[in-house]
Amino acid sequence: MADFRNLAPFPKLPQIRIGSKGITFIIGLIVVVLIILDGLVSVPPGHVGIIYDRGRGVLADELPEGLHLKIPFWQVSYLTDVRTQEYTMSVAAGEGAVYSDDSMTAPTSDGQTVWVDATVLFHVDRTMAAELFQEVGPDYVQKIVRPIARSQIRSQIAKYTAIDVYAKKRDDAEKQIDARIKELYAEKDIVLEKLLLRHIAFSDQYALAIEEKQVAEQRIQKAEYQKLEAAELKQKIIIEAEAEAEAIKLKGEMLRANPQVIQFEFVQKMSPNITWGIMPDNVLPLLNLGM
Repeated sequence: MADFRNLAPFPKLPQIRIGSKGITFIIGLIVVVLIILDGLVSVPPGHVGIIYDRGRGVLADELPEGLHLKIPFWQVSYLTDVRTQEYTMSVAAGEGAVYSDDSMTAPTSDGQTVWVDATVLFHVDRTMAAELFQEVGPDYVQKIVRPIARSQIRSQIAKYTAIDVYAKKRDDAEKQIDARIKELYAEKDIVLEKLLLRHIAFSDQYALAIEEKQVAEQRIQKAEYQKLEAAELKQKIIIEAEAEAEAIKLKGEMLRANPQVIQFEFVQKMSPNITWGIMPDNVLPLLNLGM
């Protein structure tokens, strides 16, 4: 076994004595550093700073990007993002702002129900960020962006039939929703950049009915085309027949006026082996009958 009795003792550490003046200096230095740090406001790119003054409340002027001064401990700074933000409401879990199904159901004017996935692109008006912070607070997405978007999508879709909002007038519906949301957001100091109706779906039964209707419409269009084609062919035959009848009529009138033409056409159609000649009207022709 090792014998620890002969080990040399550890060297003693030097003792540092701090007097009352030294303690006061350290405390003062810490206080100065804290005051300096609390008096600085750094605003990163894409943000504005908002100052809350304990005596005057939220100050109206936003702080632009950069380094700024404020009254230490008396004023509190907050940062607001003024860049483009995206809020997606989707049926797919994890795709939107809410992890679970966050799609919307909306009734149409013909009594059908559609499921809508939508994305809202927006940003906070940088010149009105202080007012938004004072009136709404930092959770403006849940208080303004989401409820207004969902409400207006439902109310505007209710003005269209299911087939219109699905295909025929989808762009028009999107423009109407966009315009209405933009107006309501502006009242709350938020700027709507774009509303995107990402996906619109129906019940399986109605989707099948739409497909069958489209097939029927295609058949009707084909029948109408065939009908039009037959009418054009009929009209063409009639025109050709009328033209032929008119030609026969004119030819008959011409032959009655010029009977010699008949003789000329008869001669033209004779066999080339037949020898012929022109005789006066009072001469009786003799035919060689091979006797």
